[in-house]
Amino acid sequence: MTDQDEQDDHRSRHFPVREDMVFQHKVWRFERVGWYVLVLLVILTLLGLFSRGPLSDRELYSSDGSLGVEYQAFHRNGSANTMTIRLKGQPNAVLEVALGGDWLEGFEVQTLQPPPMRSAGAGQGMTLWVQADKQGQASLYLSLLGEGFGTYHSRIATPGGATVSFKQFIFP
Repeated sequence: MTDQDEQDDHRSRHFPVREDMVFQHKVWRFERVGWYVLVLLVILTLLGLFSRGPLSDRELYSSDGSLGVEYQAFHRNGSANTMTIRLKGQPNAVLEVALGGDWLEGFEVQTLQPPPMRSAGAGQGMTLWVQADKQGQASLYLSLLGEGFGTYHSRIATPGGATVSFKQFIFP
C-alpha cells in the first residue's frame, strides 16, 4: 500500500456509500477516549473505589493512641463490610467506647464480636463496655450492612477523651 492509497482511505467519498471522513475521525477519537475511561474505571474499581480495596481501606488512631479504628471508606448499598475498633487501657479493666454520629442511619450492625459485657443506646449511637486483656487491649469486630446512600459521619470516643471521627460513603 502506498502513501497515496492510505491518503485516499481517509478522504470523503460519495460512491459506493456516502462517507464523511472528518466526522468519522471525530467518532473514532470519541470511541478511543471512551475506551480509556472504561479501562480507568475498571482499574479504580479493582483498587477499591466502590468498595473493598486499597483506595477504600482506612486506619485512624486518636492522638494518644488509646483508640483506633479500621474501616472501609466506600460501601455499596446492600453489601457488608467490616470495621475493627481497637482500645487500650489498664490491664484487665472494663473499657467503655461510644459509637456516635449519623452512621446508624446508613448502616445496620449485623454482628459484633466479641459480645460486649454491656451495651446501651445513647442518642444517635450506642455505648459498649468490653473487657481488656492482660496487656490492657481490647478489639471489637463489627460487620456493617450498608443500607443508605450518601455520606455518613461517624464518631468513636472513650470517656478519657480519645476521639476518632471519620466519614463513609455508600454508593447506590
